[in-house]
Amino acid sequence: MHGMNEAVRNRAALRSRTKGLQPKALLLKYSATALKHVVLIGASLVMGFPFLWMMISSLKLPDEIFGGGLLSLPSTWNWSNYVQAWHRAPFDRFFLNSLIVSVCTVIGQLITCSMAAYAFACVDFKGKNGWFLLFIATTMIPFESTMIPSYLVIKSLGLINTHLALIVPSLTSVFGIFLLRQFFLTIPRDLLDAAKIDGCSHFSILFRIVLPLAKTISATLSLFAFIHSWNNYLWPLLVTNTAQMRTVQVGLRYMIDKELGTQWPQLLAASTFVILPILLLFLFLQKYFVRGMVTSGLK
Repeated sequence: MHGMNEAVRNRAALRSRTKGLQPKALLLKYSATALKHVVLIGASLVMGFPFLWMMISSLKLPDEIFGGGLLSLPSTWNWSNYVQAWHRAPFDRFFLNSLIVSVCTVIGQLITCSMAAYAFACVDFKGKNGWFLLFIATTMIPFESTMIPSYLVIKSLGLINTHLALIVPSLTSVFGIFLLRQFFLTIPRDLLDAAKIDGCSHFSILFRIVLPLAKTISATLSLFAFIHSWNNYLWPLLVTNTAQMRTVQVGLRYMIDKELGTQWPQLLAASTFVILPILLLFLFLQKYFVRGMVTSGLK
């Protein structure tokens, strides 16, 4: 009954919006809507084509990958490629390492970025805007220019080939601080002032008032941090030297054999199950991601 009433209200609202429109205006409106959907569907197909090709090719024989059409179906569906790829390298260990590093990175960035963003958005101190601009300017420094100094610091601390070497450099993010600050600026200052009058400290305001209101943008930051950590290749390759500490992206290198060459079906199969956690996480947090990106820049 509730669904029928909602459908009736939707039809009534549609009639009220189109009542004053002439047939020509209606035609233009529906044509624009149809064109928008065609463009969006076409763009999604273009962006999804590499993933579709990868999944289909992961089930083919080696000769079929480059011998047939781009989206030609395999003559036989070789699900054994996934089994062979999984046993080709210790991917169970790779997944565990990547999961530990990614989860710790997300938790660390949520804590450090939220505190820094709160300071820049809700705390008044001398030179705040200047310090924030200087802080944002560090994003122009490429990672390659700080990679060697960071490695030397990690080495001097004796953390090479440990989880801490993979986690510590990513415990904060300038982009995360900027993203959270933009959202914190939308919170009414009267609400924060009322909390101060009630005797709340800055930490109480942050963890009891600000962060509960920032669930959407926190989910967005979590998604960005997890994807960046999961897809990181260069830093884990630099600070780890045994298979027991490798991550999934470095583990894909084990699919390339110097003597036998690249086993393309197994490599594509491994790439497919490596990106699967990211796809599932994005599908789960999609609504929070879109909502957070829309509202984070509003004030």
